[in-house]
Amino acid sequence: MKTTDLKLQRQIVSGAWVPCVSPDGVDLTEIYLARCEQNNSVDTSGKIVPRHRGTRNLTREEVLAALTAGLVLRNDVGDWYSQCRSEAAHEQQVINARANKSPAIMVRCACGHTIDSRSVMSASLGTSCAACYDRMSS
Repeated sequence: MKTTDLKLQRQIVSGAWVPCVSPDGVDLTEIYLARCEQNNSVDTSGKIVPRHRGTRNLTREEVLAALTAGLVLRNDVGDWYSQCRSEAAHEQQVINARANKSPAIMVRCACGHTIDSRSVMSASLGTSCAACYDRMSS
């Protein structure tokens, strides 16, 4: 894969993911890929780990392969949010997760409402939805 084909995103302090582009529109992909090479490593079992836990830095090919596979890589050691990911790989993971999501199982609660079984609450008078829980638990 060419780096020009990669839509690289970086995480910012708010936790949001943004393109690797400077405020004036300059593409920073190469800079962040180099940071990923420097701040990620491979351990003795071949697993990608933070640089301080590994035996050697990743190569550019390993960084591109990892990002394309959907992994999130460190681009700095300083902050929890210093990470990069491939936008296309992330979008594919979201699509796969939605396709694999099991359908909701609906149940009728003692309060009379029908809700998703994962949202049922237990009250002193039986099961209830969240809206009726306070009334039934007293």
